[in-house]
Amino acid sequence: HQALIELFNGDSNVYILLITANNVYLNKINKADYDSTIKSYISFISNPDLLNSDYPGYNKTAHHLYQLLFQNNQVPTGRIIISPDGQYFPFEALITNSEPSSPVYFLNDHAVSYTYSARFLLNTFTNSPPEKNKNFLGIAPVKYASSLSLTALNGSDHSLHEIENYFTGADNFISTQASKNNFENQFSKYKLIQLYTHASDSSKNNEPVIFFADSALYLSDLIPENKPATQLIVLSACETGKGEFYRGEGVFSFNRGFAALGIPSSITNLWSVDNKSTYKITELFYKYLTQGLPLDVALQKAKKEFIQTGSKEYSLPYFWAASVLVGKTDAIDDSNNDFSWKLIVLPASACLLLFLAAKYFSGRIFAKIRNPFYPNSG
Repeated sequence: HQALIELFNGDSNVYILLITANNVYLNKINKADYDSTIKSYISFISNPDLLNSDYPGYNKTAHHLYQLLFQNNQVPTGRIIISPDGQYFPFEALITNSEPSSPVYFLNDHAVSYTYSARFLLNTFTNSPPEKNKNFLGIAPVKYASSLSLTALNGSDHSLHEIENYFTGADNFISTQASKNNFENQFSKYKLIQLYTHASDSSKNNEPVIFFADSALYLSDLIPENKPATQLIVLSACETGKGEFYRGEGVFSFNRGFAALGIPSSITNLWSVDNKSTYKITELFYKYLTQGLPLDVALQKAKKEFIQTGSKEYSLPYFWAASVLVGKTDAIDDSNNDFSWKLIVLPASACLLLFLAAKYFSGRIFAKIRNPFYPNSG
């Protein structure tokens, strides 16, 4: 990684520690200015109508926040780790230049990940080996029990089918199979977990909650019998990155709960997200992940491709900045499990066939040229 950024929220000032390969910077930020700018930034970025109607206002706010954080310090391009103090906000959507007509997002030059602390990244996670052919588990209730009063997530099942094409050993629990009991009993056996569902950062139990087809799973329910084999869990649901903030301890959300179980990496959402953009970014993320890229780089590339290939409306940060990677960023270990065999075997097979065909036809042509029955050939 090219830099580590540590934030400390004091009583009267906010401090940011920026560590790069060559320098260490410590900046002091006026707390009142910082807090008001963060509040305005989040109100813009999580509201597509406000963002669309007053993008210049967002542009000004996002650039001012960038200046507050980094002042005149050089932030190296590349992979950046951020350890926040308080609720998370997406650095990727900060605007780094002062040209309103052609904004440059922090995402353009930085693959961003977040951590609870630098110490967390030094942990050695000894995950249990996944069971044979248990590389990927997808969960998509699509529709929910009437007692939960939740809207259907149409298209989530189709997105899972798109993602499973990247893996061998992929299982999807869809509709009634996507139950709380099935998830609790099965998720610890799989290397990668993908959830398309509803969630909330608060509930009647005053804790984060994730909904399955039949019932709800609360943060305090996460007590699996076996140590999980899971290396990454992607919680593609609203507000899964939010939770109760405890001073000195950080935010207790579902990604924190899964980390406590020994799952080193998670991707969560910071606000209520758009379904179509979530499906597309998630599919692109797995495309890059199965190419062997580090998780932060895979997510950066997925977001950049989404912005470049989508409509102008979908280029607004609301549609792509909600998902954040928290924890370890190492590429997923695919030893003994060929995640992307289709991406390797099929092109290799095609190349072999082309080579054999070329060799065959070139041999026929050469034989024809040298054949005495064709004296005028050549």
